[in-house]
Parts: sequence; structure tokens; C-alpha cells
Amino acid sequence: MNLRDLRYFVAVADSLSFSRAAERCAVTQSTLSIQVRKLEDYLGVRLVARDRAHVSITLEGREVLRLARSVLASADEIVALRRGHLPEQLVATGGVSRGAAQRRAPEPVTLIERINKRRAPRV
Repeated sequence: MNLRDLRYFVAVADSLSFSRAAERCAVTQSTLSIQVRKLEDYLGVRLVARDRAHVSITLEGREVLRLARSVLASADEIVALRRGHLPEQLVATGGVSRGAAQRRAPEPVTLIERINKRRAPRV
């Protein structure tokens, strides 16, 4: 799993279209589709329900989407910090902004455990 795969998945979720998401990400539709499928395989859950005419986000996909947005926002903030675009609050306090702390994502294992609990409640 990498940031690019998360960005592709978010693009699909935002547009509910693999072709529009591929345009937005400047890749071919097949490349985007393959990477989203690899992300699904890696996580062991189906994120996107597909058929010839429709794309929808599964229940597990919605949870991953929420966390993916958080991870990507944090990654973008790291890049901004690296490039010297420090948020005012960060400069003033000398620490991490409150928003960054709130967006911190749980460990991947925790995410997978939560998804698995939904799929197979206690036996």
C-alpha cells in the first residue's frame, strides 16, 4: 500500500467513475483499476463495487476512504512543511498543528482488525 494507491482510490470514490478518476490522476483507466484492485487485495476487502454501468463504494470502502483522506492530508502537510510552507499555527506554537494531530490515522493493523470485526463478528 502506498500514497499513490490511496490517491487513486479517493479519486474513484470522488468521481464514482474509473475513467474520470484516471483522467484526474493522469493515468490510463487500466492502470488505475489495477492499482485499486491491488489495494483491495492488500487490505483483503472489496472497496469498490463495480459493474458495467455503475461504481459504488462498499461499507468497508467508506471506512478506508475516511482514513485515506486523513493519511493523504497528513502526507500533504508533511510535504508542505518540507517545502517551507509552514502553517501559521505551527510557526507560532513551535509544534504540530491541532489539525494534523486530529488527522493522524491508526496503524494499518488496527484498520484491518476493525474491518475484519465488521465482516466476522465474535463467534
